Amino acid sequence: MGSREWPFAILIVEDHALIASSIEDIARTMGARAIGRAGKLSDALTLIETVSWDAALLDFRLIQGEMTYPAADQLRAKGVPFAFVTGWDGDVDLQYCDVPVLRKPFSEAALKSCLQMLIGKAPDETSKHEAA
Repeated sequence: MGSREWPFAILIVEDHALIASSIEDIARTMGARAIGRAGKLSDALTLIETVSWDAALLDFRLIQGEMTYPAADQLRAKGVPFAFVTGWDGDVDLQYCDVPVLRKPFSEAALKSCLQMLIGKAPDETSKHEAA
């Protein structure tokens, strides 16, 4: 599966700056035009409400022990495809059993595959992206 023909916008919710930067670099090589980063749940919720995203990657558990389920709920309500990216080995809440989980440490190929799958699920809103 190839990447989208138009640039995409992705939200990265990750509390480790080095991991977030690595994800951002790979997303840019795949055509990401807009990348939002949040290391705290409150920042993620604000970005979800104020910006239109094509996909999102959510660290399952942030450094302060915050779970990102509220962000997942908002993304789901908006129809934004997302995946959990985590080193946590706990179980995913049953309501998210259909959400892809990318386990840390992950390879560049695994991340690219996950992003391609998410972008392939994004609503095709060409008019939204023509203005960009």
